[in-house]
Amino acid sequence: MRISPAIVPLLLAFAAVCPLAAQTPARPAPAPAVPAPATLKAAHPVVSQFEDGQPVDASEPFVPGETLFFSFIAEGYKLGNTGQVRLTAHFEAFDPAGVPIMPRDEEVIGTTLSQEDKGWLPKFRTQFQLPSIAPPGVYKIHYEAADQQSGQSTSGEFSFRVTGRGVERSGELAVRGFGFYRTQDDAAPLKVAAFRAGDFIWVRCDITGYRYGEQNSIDVSYDVSVITPAGKPLFTQENAASEKSQAFYPQPWVPVEFNITLQPNSPAGIYTMVLTAHDNQGHQTAESRAEFRVQE
Repeated sequence: MRISPAIVPLLLAFAAVCPLAAQTPARPAPAPAVPAPATLKAAHPVVSQFEDGQPVDASEPFVPGETLFFSFIAEGYKLGNTGQVRLTAHFEAFDPAGVPIMPRDEEVIGTTLSQEDKGWLPKFRTQFQLPSIAPPGVYKIHYEAADQQSGQSTSGEFSFRVTGRGVERSGELAVRGFGFYRTQDDAAPLKVAAFRAGDFIWVRCDITGYRYGEQNSIDVSYDVSVITPAGKPLFTQENAASEKSQAFYPQPWVPVEFNITLQPNSPAGIYTMVLTAHDNQGHQTAESRAEFRVQE
């Protein structure tokens, strides 16, 4: 095809106006944003009275000896290229003084997820029993999770209350709360310890401040004696009872409960009961006295 001489000036003019129009390179497309790695979280902690049960309301306390079930869900964990999940959790529980009440527990989740497992979330569980003799107050569960694939870890604390009676601690062997009761079921000691000849006398107190041996072992015993109004011994029983035990949780006190029967011909007057406690491991002795009256 031949170009007309009249068109040539027009082509030259267009080239002068847009000399680089055909040569300008296109801008490269922005690189796709790299998503930030998810943050591992230990979420939705729950304590209940049985596994996967309804959460116990924070206002409801537990009692010594009760079994607790605790769980939490791990969120933000890393999923491997072929769907691998590698997580580890640890649990510990502490009394109000920060003393552990259970051995450190571990649970491992290692699995591979498929396309059908999109809604699955790893749930960690543990259960433990409160000590049968446990001080009242706020207890804490410390829990943590670690992701072996992302290298992240997280932790949290969960608080719950334990109700019941407490015994004042002592730095040395001591007898606390020495009281007389008319029946075994009475909740409070008698304000006026007055009995008649032939009556049962129930006695309660607690021994604390003893030393612990290996594995929190204890070795405690006590003697009981009764002194007449004339100051003469009426009754004596050495080593009336003893407590030898060991446990993970150091037992904070030893409950004492026993009864005696007054003879039908017991003279009226004021008697003295003497309880002598022995810490056989710590080589300590403590004595406590309390008076009661036999009426005519």
